[in-house]
Amino acid sequence: MILGVARSVFPDGDKKKEEMMPSGQNAPYIDQGNAQAAVDVETRANGELILRSPYACGPAPISTVHLLLERAGQFPDRTLIAEKQGDGWRHLTYQQAVTGCRHVAQWLLNEGASIERPLAILSNSSINHFLMAWGAIFARVPYVPVSVSYSSVPGAYPKLDAVLQRVQPAFIYAEDFTDQQQALQHIDFDIAKTQLLSGSASRPSAVPSWPIVNWEDLMNTPVTDAVDRSIAKINHDTITRYMFTSGSTGMPKGVIHTHGMACEMLASGAGILEGVGLESPRVLDWMPWSHVGAGVMRISSMINAGGAIYLDTGKPVPAEFGKTIENIKSVKPTSFAGAPLGWSMLVDALEADTAFASLFYENIRTMQAGSAAMPASLADRIQALNVKYTGFRFPFATSLASTEVQCGLSRYWVCERTDVTGLPVPGTDIKLVPFGDKYELRVRSKGTTPGYLDDAQKTLESFDEEGFFKMGDAVRFADPNDPTQGLCFAGRVAEEFKLITGTWVAAGTLRSEAVASASPYIRDAVVCGLNQNYVALLLWPNLAACQGLAGTDDPAKIVTSAAVIDAIREGLAAHNVSNPSSSKRFKRFLLLQAPPDPGAYEITDKGYINQGAVQAHRSAEVESLFADVSGSHVVEI
Repeated sequence: MILGVARSVFPDGDKKKEEMMPSGQNAPYIDQGNAQAAVDVETRANGELILRSPYACGPAPISTVHLLLERAGQFPDRTLIAEKQGDGWRHLTYQQAVTGCRHVAQWLLNEGASIERPLAILSNSSINHFLMAWGAIFARVPYVPVSVSYSSVPGAYPKLDAVLQRVQPAFIYAEDFTDQQQALQHIDFDIAKTQLLSGSASRPSAVPSWPIVNWEDLMNTPVTDAVDRSIAKINHDTITRYMFTSGSTGMPKGVIHTHGMACEMLASGAGILEGVGLESPRVLDWMPWSHVGAGVMRISSMINAGGAIYLDTGKPVPAEFGKTIENIKSVKPTSFAGAPLGWSMLVDALEADTAFASLFYENIRTMQAGSAAMPASLADRIQALNVKYTGFRFPFATSLASTEVQCGLSRYWVCERTDVTGLPVPGTDIKLVPFGDKYELRVRSKGTTPGYLDDAQKTLESFDEEGFFKMGDAVRFADPNDPTQGLCFAGRVAEEFKLITGTWVAAGTLRSEAVASASPYIRDAVVCGLNQNYVALLLWPNLAACQGLAGTDDPAKIVTSAAVIDAIREGLAAHNVSNPSSSKRFKRFLLLQAPPDPGAYEITDKGYINQGAVQAHRSAEVESLFADVSGSHVVEI
């Protein structure tokens, strides 16, 4: 076993904040019971490496249903889910959740629901969504949380059709079908084959003939012992959901999820994290439950902790983030998680409003980041705020997982570097296959999907001969001489491309470096240059950070501001000094005014920028980056 030392210092409780180190880089870390970084490494003759955690998994629940029943017995009156209702919150307690799920389960069993007759949910996260979904899980009926964008953005209707055609649901639930009626009328899937269930008494005006079962009918269904008999048959192999991939490289694929996958995730976490001892953790979450991070991992983890999920009505986009700020003020969460995009918006708000910052830090104890690498400059700003308001730095937890893999890499120890993704969690085998100057990552664990729904060929292609799932991610060691320093994400294998010279370009790595080099003025970047002579960038500016430079909050004026352009050019030029090779050097950039378009698949539900989709949708801008005579808005570095 290779063991690394993870620093975690918690000063005596009577030490006053003013006695703390004033520098964010020197302040101690708050103690969260983090394990030390450790890994066992097996080297093969062909250059492959097998990495395993020396830590043992904790106990695994029988199922997530049994876990919910146990927590409801322990904490019947605690809030499990809360949603906005007027100026306040509507709460669902653990006991109310179990009671509601039993009614839904009984109704589904009465109607002949089964693994061959599953449920699809078209609405966003809500209390009724939870009861509908988990009622299906009680009844051993797989359910499909369909991305809301598929039924709300006309350009995404083909994806809705593809999902429903693949699943063939016997039941479809929506909060209010008036929001979905247009989509359902413009797809080939035969809605007449399904029973429609609604959380609203309203009926779509365009299709008054649709028979719809209302929510009261579900909740008034008498519960028999059939529900308990169903629960008694649940084990780790029982299917809970079909989670569909984002479809960023084609139509979405249905990923089979089982109780065992979620239970293994909880068991692996118990082997490396002692937790922070919170009596009742609270999180504010905007991410839709069609995303595995929120719909499976977040819910399972919060139930395990006896915690509460408050459903955020905002999201990390300029027009919506104000709602998130107001909800933070109301909820005062104990933990905050998000992609770097969301964190950068939060930091802008915290730095600008000391009263809000003081309120935010009243209860915050843990922080997580995911979806993309966090620029070091952004992490420094967060840590400076942490120290200012608490006296401590916070470890940033992160992991590398996917729709198919719930147990992969985790940065579970106190780590100074923000580009480190993690090390294997307990119970997981990681195979590293040499891939140029990095490694292709493959995973084998009980937290990995058994395959894709009705797609044996895709399932076969996704696993190697030893049963390792091919994640499609590239990684490299933070320190080749010390594996305990962890693995760093080095981009998606599919996103790498060659210049006309045949030189490979690591787009994922360069994207992170571009954002970091001109921080805080860049929100996100798209790396271009396939079959070209050089690398160029499409950039979304950080409008909040650029306002001071531009002297305006008008996006059209910000993207043409000489001060903004000069600041970004200076940062990218500094990057070029340290990275002169053609595969790492940026030659030109163009600032984008229009935000990423979900309808063109430029951005996923979780905020991930689809590099290929952006370049296809904005082909004119890409062409201008490589024109012999560059356009007026193209900037030479």
